[in-house]
Amino acid sequence: MVANQGLLFTTVLSVALAGSSLALAQSPGLAPPAAKATIEQASKPAPGYLQSSAIPDTFVVLPPPPTPNTGEDAERVDHDAYIATRKLQGTPRWALAARDAVQTPVAVAADFDCALGVDLGPQTAPITLKLLARVRADASAITNFPKDRFQHPRPFVTYGGPICTEDDRKALAKSWSYPSGHTTMSWAYGLILAELAPGHATEILARARAYGESRVVCGVHTVSDVEAGRVNGSALVAALHADPQFRADLDAARGEMTALLSQAGGPPAARQCTVERQAMERTPWLEPRKPAPDVPSPPKT
Repeated sequence: MVANQGLLFTTVLSVALAGSSLALAQSPGLAPPAAKATIEQASKPAPGYLQSSAIPDTFVVLPPPPTPNTGEDAERVDHDAYIATRKLQGTPRWALAARDAVQTPVAVAADFDCALGVDLGPQTAPITLKLLARVRADASAITNFPKDRFQHPRPFVTYGGPICTEDDRKALAKSWSYPSGHTTMSWAYGLILAELAPGHATEILARARAYGESRVVCGVHTVSDVEAGRVNGSALVAALHADPQFRADLDAARGEMTALLSQAGGPPAARQCTVERQAMERTPWLEPRKPAPDVPSPPKT
């Protein structure tokens, strides 16, 4: 993960909250000082929940990544998926991968708007965003150590070819690939949001899967990087549940989410939701998944 992403999050969230402060000042019965306090809090980097001793050592948990250019089965899957997804350049799926590359908590939370059917932003879900901001710090910690130990090169470095965020090419080439930090964070977010909104768990987790697949489409991670990122994110959420402050904040966010989902409204632009739904329906480098004959789908709760 890039070190200055925390600063980027602070800037984005502060700007968004500044807009909400103006709206609050113009709304009867709402106190602007509360918004001002929130802005001041947002200007400080969010600390993680976990002490270093409480963070699982996922260098031990994760299997080693495939060795590039060996032709072994897992490496062949990585290579073939990378080559197949280069053909997506210029398509809506490629554009979605570029959008998913923005890794601030505000941006990643917004990627779940369509799955939730609501606007998950600083004005509508400040408690939830504060929770996710702290989880992001823990996601960095649980990812950086195995990355530095495995030192697995990114696929565009190994195989060549375009990526969806060309402006980041030089910086990404200097960082390691396994496990995927974006997937670690987005999968952890998906698991947490599924707890907060269990009625939307299927859509949330499908979107979290597609988010990780965006890293393969983008060309900056392999299939094995993303699969390891999901394990990494799951390990993080398991550890977080042992932390009393996280559990308290999770309960507060659950109340906020319940209230938000009960309000009238809807998700963002229908076109964006259509692109996301199509991404959730299939994995880009695999044949479309078909249900087995005579096997009914599980009932929707």
